Amino acid sequence: MINHLPLGGDLWGTGINIEGRPAPRPGEGAGAVYRVARPGYFQTMKIPILAGRDFTGRDREDAPGVVIVNEKLAKTFWPNGTAVGKRLRPDGNAQWLTVVGVIKNAKQDDWAAQPDNEYYLPFLQDKGFREGTHPWVSYMTLVIRTSGNPLNLSKAVQSAVWSIDKNLPLSHLETLERVISTSVWRQRFNVLLVGLFAMLALVLAAVGIYAVMAYSVTERTHEIGIRLALGAKQGDVLRLVVKEGMMLAAVGAAAGVAGAFLLTRVLTGLLYQVEATDPVIFASVPFIFAAVAFLASYIPAQRAARVDPMIALRCE
Repeated sequence: MINHLPLGGDLWGTGINIEGRPAPRPGEGAGAVYRVARPGYFQTMKIPILAGRDFTGRDREDAPGVVIVNEKLAKTFWPNGTAVGKRLRPDGNAQWLTVVGVIKNAKQDDWAAQPDNEYYLPFLQDKGFREGTHPWVSYMTLVIRTSGNPLNLSKAVQSAVWSIDKNLPLSHLETLERVISTSVWRQRFNVLLVGLFAMLALVLAAVGIYAVMAYSVTERTHEIGIRLALGAKQGDVLRLVVKEGMMLAAVGAAAGVAGAFLLTRVLTGLLYQVEATDPVIFASVPFIFAAVAFLASYIPAQRAARVDPMIALRCE
């Protein structure tokens, strides 16, 4: 269980004090995002514990205060050693909390954003959640990992919860896939628009390249006829025309790739787990244009090479 599911659209933050460091001046203290969790949450979400341990049933109100931090917070305040065993104190908390675990950074608010400093409190040691009356502490999110369709277990989960407390309401049943989809709909819409315009640009560029190069080769029909009349072979003519066309395509592709590299920063914020300079994309697009340029040179050149040299000479 967790108070706020990752990418659920809600973040809580506080200032924190690190034991052994001077108390910061007002407004200059370090901040961190915090969450309240129960044992087993990280295992269910498959968030690796890099050091230390998870919360257990022993982390109760009468036990020493503990906290789990993420990798970012650990490296920020204890860059030269382990964070496990160190202590911190959130603002408004009179008790120092001992770090018992370090977890891998997890996306909490934005796919493209850098991870925040983050710490987790055990539910049973958070008095605000145990006894608070505010609406924002009146619920927890139950996380369940399944091997099939999660929605098929909704009634079973409801029965299990009500077997413990019939007055406990269940609401907002969602799959994590839907939660993620809802959180990134703006980015997906932007990427969809960019993708559609990019495909349109690719098609227009391919058509334009083919038309221009095919026209330029067609204009050389008389030249090709004369070369054939003077003894050139069809294969030699085809190689000459295709070579010149591919040289132009290579120059254009080089200029396009250089321009694309300069514009990659514009797309960085729209991508997740995909590099803006993805080598597959940067290799495939020039390959498409090169193939179009080859066909645009080869097909008209082959057609022109079949022209009777006498006809070409007579027209000249």
